[in-house]
Amino acid sequence: MEIGIDIEQNERFKHLSSHALERIFTRQELDFAMQYKNYHEQLCAMWCMKEATVKAFSNLKIPFLEIELSHSATGKPEIIKNKTIMAELERLGLSEIKVSLSHSKDYATATVLIY
Repeated sequence: MEIGIDIEQNERFKHLSSHALERIFTRQELDFAMQYKNYHEQLCAMWCMKEATVKAFSNLKIPFLEIELSHSATGKPEIIKNKTIMAELERLGLSEIKVSLSHSKDYATATVLIY
């Protein structure tokens, strides 16, 4: 079992250029975040998820665009098990990845558990 956690200030994501955002987040992630008035809180939580995933895998070489957040039909956050994520799970001999996100007005956090 592996775990990663990250916390960041939401304000960091309030004034990023579209070019910067597109280097970090997938189109689906950006579309999801931008439907909220306080979109920067959503972006910050997704950044934390990506950082926590890298920490859980202990692999700084995973491109952030390969770590993608989705949501189940009930709204539960999920990390998409694409080719890169599956290869990392296999490398560790593990098969499941779970994520928990939270944010307030000022901060966002994410915890990723791999087992």
